[in-house]
Amino acid sequence: MPGLTMETLEQMMDMTQRGVLLGYMGDQFEIGSLVIALTLCGLLAQEIHDNTLVLPLCSGKRFASIVLAKLLVFGLALLLLPGLSLLVCYLYAGLLFDFTVGLAPVLVSGLLQGLFTVFMLSGLLLTGALLKKPIAAGLTTLLATYGLYALGSLLKLNAYLPTGLLVEAQKLALPAFGDWIGPVAITVGGIAVFTYLTLLRLRRLEWNARAAG
Repeated sequence: MPGLTMETLEQMMDMTQRGVLLGYMGDQFEIGSLVIALTLCGLLAQEIHDNTLVLPLCSGKRFASIVLAKLLVFGLALLLLPGLSLLVCYLYAGLLFDFTVGLAPVLVSGLLQGLFTVFMLSGLLLTGALLKKPIAAGLTTLLATYGLYALGSLLKLNAYLPTGLLVEAQKLALPAFGDWIGPVAITVGGIAVFTYLTLLRLRRLEWNARAAG
């Protein structure tokens, strides 16, 4: 996982419940981001590419309702799944090595990771609207996700980026208000901005189609 400190690496090598959880979270970010990007890359891009987005529009749906429905349904799943999988890992590691980490910090860490994946989903929708090609949208979002974390870690800017959620999650402790409010606010703001830009792009595509006709 890019940007891991030596302290975190040592904890991951330690065969304790905490070490297992940190190792799992690192894999969850790297592999989970790849799976999300390649699985959901066609969520909007494929519909634009195949011109099937016109079907819900003809039935009276608006761009806002279409995009928000995708964001709500898939976002809710992505918000909860990291926490549930981390909880399973917590129970399994606890049975193997004893319970040395509290349950509440694990649940909070799962939610922080989940919120970051929702941010990633909003990026997928935006790149899908811009590029109109599923694989291109997925790879662009994936590279941007990895790059954002690496850049934030290198320049020590994660506290001011959505990737700060992952840093707080790795602590496996109940974060102080001042530690998580910044990354959470920036992430929610980023989701809102990406959603707005996605809608703006879709409306322009519709206008271009009418003009061409």
